[in-house]
Amino acid sequence: MSKKNKDLDRFVENIYRLKFKLAKVTLVLDLTPETHVPDLMTRIRALPGFTVVGQIDKVLRSAGKRARLALGIKYLPDNEDVYKTLKDMSMMMKRLPGVEAVKIIEYNKTRILKKGRPIIY
Repeated sequence: MSKKNKDLDRFVENIYRLKFKLAKVTLVLDLTPETHVPDLMTRIRALPGFTVVGQIDKVLRSAGKRARLALGIKYLPDNEDVYKTLKDMSMMMKRLPGVEAVKIIEYNKTRILKKGRPIIY
């Protein structure tokens, strides 16, 4: 294969590559008590940029108050700004029925804080 063909192959390959790597996010959702978790997870999977959504632990339900759901998510960001990515992702989830709050635990296996406190939307 000639050098020209190799360069052309590299150029074509770069067109099809993702601009940013998938972000692996661990988070906890605070839910209303009547939220149906399988339906909520389906709605999250249907949001743009969400590639994988998995439940990490069982749902913790307190008597008549909130339910807590721990999720592991792979998300395709559209920019390099970590905090903007987390905010965009969290706001999309927060608009779903039954979601009251989103607490970010980890971003790419690193605990993430803002001004020394956990990020909660």
